Amino acid sequence: MWIFRWSEDSHNEKEPNDSTCGDPHDWTYIPAPRVVKKPTSSELQNPVEVVTPDVLSEEEVRRTLKAWVRRRLRYKNELVRKMEITEIRPSIIFYYVLDTFVEQRALKFSYQENPVMGTALPPNRKLKAWEVQCFPVKYFQDEIKYFHMPNSDKKGICNSCYGRGLVLCARCWGSGEIDCRKVSSPERSGMMSLCPECTGNNTADCEKCSAIGHIPCLRCSGKGRVWYFTNLKVEYLTHHRYKLIADEDFPTSAVQKAHGLVIHEHTAELLTPISTCREEEVNLASQHLVEESHFAWPDSRILRQKHKLMAIPVTKVFFNWEDLSGRFWIYGTKRQVYFKNYPLKKTCWP
Repeated sequence: MWIFRWSEDSHNEKEPNDSTCGDPHDWTYIPAPRVVKKPTSSELQNPVEVVTPDVLSEEEVRRTLKAWVRRRLRYKNELVRKMEITEIRPSIIFYYVLDTFVEQRALKFSYQENPVMGTALPPNRKLKAWEVQCFPVKYFQDEIKYFHMPNSDKKGICNSCYGRGLVLCARCWGSGEIDCRKVSSPERSGMMSLCPECTGNNTADCEKCSAIGHIPCLRCSGKGRVWYFTNLKVEYLTHHRYKLIADEDFPTSAVQKAHGLVIHEHTAELLTPISTCREEEVNLASQHLVEESHFAWPDSRILRQKHKLMAIPVTKVFFNWEDLSGRFWIYGTKRQVYFKNYPLKKTCWP
């Protein structure tokens, strides 16, 4: 068994401008080794809890809408008092969420000024990307870790200065001189005097390179050689998928803020779809999303999955008011209201 002694900073997340991280497009992602997994059987499966919708009375509908209007300064409550409620239609919508926590690994040829220290491995032993041991801090929490691959170090000529240790000064472009902006200066008497820096020659020594025309290479600190190595990036990502089983005209934007009842929840390394819900569309949605997730990210390794089924009570209310016919929704266990284009608004308000 090989023993690794990683340096303290070898696995920490680097800053985006770190030379070992580089451009995201420089990384080559390594496909995860194929491992035959079977979905867990521990989920086979108690029947999903049956939920019946709340049936609201006309008085409860008006009271809920009135409270909603009262919280909005620009809305008038005349509609609540005078509207005719023509139909109250209760129902249940189902909100199914599937989270897949995956690991992916990528390699990049990197460099640094000094050799990498802190690993213990036989000299000729090299590891592949997926042989390096690494674990997430917490499931379903995105993070990135970086490692120096053991025995991948090799000293070579710096590509920036081609081994010379110096690079062209970007200010004077190697000439050692720059245009002087102080060619002359006015005296109090109105006479012009020569610039003390260039004595009227219109050029002055470049301060950045001290008139040499070159500066030390920042990549190798003027040494002309750097240590190249293979850098490993390990990413932990959570892929989020969801499906709303509801009437076609229900406002899906309201679901994100809805409070409902969780009627099924399960976590496993590899999930099996829900199959015992009385609403067959829920079973089909779960089957589609779960089976799709098992092959959706071929370069990644699935570490954990969890899914949740939430039942949200919804009451759809139809009304008439004067010559207007409309509808609104009361939804969630906290009786939230969705009323698009409320017709009565104050023209002036403080």
